[in-house]
Amino acid sequence: METGEEKFTLNDLLEVAKKMEEVGNRYKTHLFSLFAQMFCTLAEEVISRFGDEGRDAVAEAVKRFGEERGRRIAELVKSLGKPLDLKNFFIYSDFDSRGNLTYSVNIVDGDVEITVTECPFAKGCRDWGKEEYGSIYCEHIDKAVLRGYNPSLVLEVPENMTKGDKRCLLRYLAPGKQPG
Repeated sequence: METGEEKFTLNDLLEVAKKMEEVGNRYKTHLFSLFAQMFCTLAEEVISRFGDEGRDAVAEAVKRFGEERGRRIAELVKSLGKPLDLKNFFIYSDFDSRGNLTYSVNIVDGDVEITVTECPFAKGCRDWGKEEYGSIYCEHIDKAVLRGYNPSLVLEVPENMTKGDKRCLLRYLAPGKQPG
């Protein structure tokens, strides 16, 4: 067995490149899963040190992060001379869900419902057994981003994988409709 003290050679580098090609992504962790694991580890440490006050601080930080993201999306949309409606929120959002989530979109009674069945964030939390901490992020982030973008738009999240549900359900309410 090698000790790791051997000199790394050009042949080693070529072998690495060849093996990486063979292995592909089989042993890789999705970047969004890594973010989840980092977030959960940080949240767990803060909460273990500061209890409920720490949990509240983590939740407030998530809200602040989300609202800032929403404001930046709104600034972009306004700079393009477009209204801050739900259509433009989806078009100009800062998160590209297409390659990161498995989801479907439906219109139900005028509401836009997004059903997420695979999420690397939830998987990252689950893989490390830290759903309790990931749920803090998931409970607040989407609502905060939308609130930062346009506080008159309303989102409900009645199902959430980090809280044990089999899917996440995000329901963007039709204009004028109240949460129920």
